[in-house]
Amino acid sequence: MNKKTLYSCAAVIALLLWIVLFSAGLLMDSSPYRTRIVNGPFTMRDFTAAILLYTPSNVALLSVVSGFLGGCASKLAGPGDVVAKLELAQSKGDQRAARDLERRMMYLSESPATSMLRGFLVYIGVISGILLLISDPFKDPTAEQFIRTAGLVSAIAFVMGYDPTRFEEMIAKFLQWKPSGP
Repeated sequence: MNKKTLYSCAAVIALLLWIVLFSAGLLMDSSPYRTRIVNGPFTMRDFTAAILLYTPSNVALLSVVSGFLGGCASKLAGPGDVVAKLELAQSKGDQRAARDLERRMMYLSESPATSMLRGFLVYIGVISGILLLISDPFKDPTAEQFIRTAGLVSAIAFVMGYDPTRFEEMIAKFLQWKPSGP
C-alpha cells in the first residue's frame, strides 16, 4: 500500500470517527454516566461513555481528530505550488518569503500525528479562553452551545493541522482589515 492510499484510508476513518463523536456529543446526554461515576459503583463502561459524551472531553477528541484530518489532507495535497514559489523567492533573494515558504513546506510534509497534537493545543487555547470569560461554561450545555464550540474548535484545529501558516495569514488579514462605511 502506498503512502497516499494509507493517508486516504486514515482520513476516511478519521472523518467517520469525527461524525460519530460529533453526533454522540450532540444527541446523547452524559449526565447519567457522570452521576453513576460519582455515586458509584464505578464501571469502565460509564467512564468511557462519560468521556465520549461530556462536552469538554468530546470537543477535545473532536479537535484531535480534526487536527489529524488536517494533517492527512496536507499530506494528500502535497507541497503543490509551494516548491515553485520557494524557488522563485530564492532566485530573487527574498529571504523572508523563502523562510516563510520553507516553514510552509515543513508543515505540509510533517506527520499527521504532529498535526493531531497541534489540534489538541487549539482545544486547550479555546477552552482556556472560554474559562476566562465564563465561570462554568459546561454546567448545562445546550445543543446550540455544543455545535458552536465543537464547530469552532474543529475548524481551527483542521486548519492548524493542515497548515498553520494559513491561519496566521488569516489573522494578519483580519488585523489589517478596516471596516468601510459611515
